Amino acid sequence: MAAAFLIPETIVQPGLSHFSARTEALGKAKDVKAPTNVATLSNQSSQSRLFASSIAMVSFAGIRRKRFRVSKEATSEVLETAKEENNNEYAYKMVKIAAIVTVLPFLFCIGNFFYDPALSDFSVEYGPHLAHPALRTTSVVQAILVFSAVLWREKYRSDPIDRLFAWLFVPEAATHILLHWFSHYHAFANFAFAYAFSAGIALPGFLSLLCYVPKEKKLPWLYLALYMITQIPIVAGLTNMVGPAKMRLNFANINTAWITTPFFYGILKRWKDVPKAPVVLATLTISYQVAMGIMGPITGASNLKLYDPSCIFQHGVVDIGFGIAYAVSIVCGVFRPKVPRPVWD
Repeated sequence: MAAAFLIPETIVQPGLSHFSARTEALGKAKDVKAPTNVATLSNQSSQSRLFASSIAMVSFAGIRRKRFRVSKEATSEVLETAKEENNNEYAYKMVKIAAIVTVLPFLFCIGNFFYDPALSDFSVEYGPHLAHPALRTTSVVQAILVFSAVLWREKYRSDPIDRLFAWLFVPEAATHILLHWFSHYHAFANFAFAYAFSAGIALPGFLSLLCYVPKEKKLPWLYLALYMITQIPIVAGLTNMVGPAKMRLNFANINTAWITTPFFYGILKRWKDVPKAPVVLATLTISYQVAMGIMGPITGASNLKLYDPSCIFQHGVVDIGFGIAYAVSIVCGVFRPKVPRPVWD
């Protein structure tokens, strides 16, 4: 069997020779003229060679020869792909560093994960608020929107940076489900709450900042430094289960606006090249979230309880709004179509 795949012509030729001999015998029996016979045999011989070549082409040996045969055009494409991958290495490296930096603030508030549950007022308002069936549903809907867009991006792998951008929305979508479906008395759910409102929002924005201002190499490092300075107290507030639960939600709303502000610098610099739909959707959702937080029961401007249906509705609108904004961002990518990809020196 192995010999047949490696040297197909040695197997095919004897059969073809036998076939030619039979054709010649039939020609003589029917008194066919010599010139016609020669032409027929010549045709059969050509067809036999073509047939043998076809078998060799579909054999293992033929596939290997075809796989390693590189034309001039293919060489150009391979070189271009290699150049693009080398160019993207800077973005990959910086995103890995950002992923580590976004976890570091939690090291400064480890004590918040070890406390006496009797000192917490989480179960009074905020616990029932987050555990509401409607908000659990909207968290799942948000995740479905994000993962559907990621699968779409994986199907149409048009650009490696857009693929990376899509996957950076996954941590927020996953942790957002955990913070609604599990009590924050569990350390992992408490961590998920803080991570979703800090690192989960920051990661895709950090990559977009790299792409929109590729020449400003100091800006990403400045952002990471400011992130550490601001997020140490904010993450401590987000994970504080002993203090007032409303303050945790207040930190979450304020941080959503604060942490996304630097990215608008890059967006404004490349406004003509940026997809407009994700920016508009995200801006509207953030504005609504912050406005409802200021005017609602979080700051004491209203006497409503957090588990009041109106508060549940506001939270649900924010969840769905972010889900749609995330999905549209993933589908649109970092830049509009036909805009040159960023080049990092």
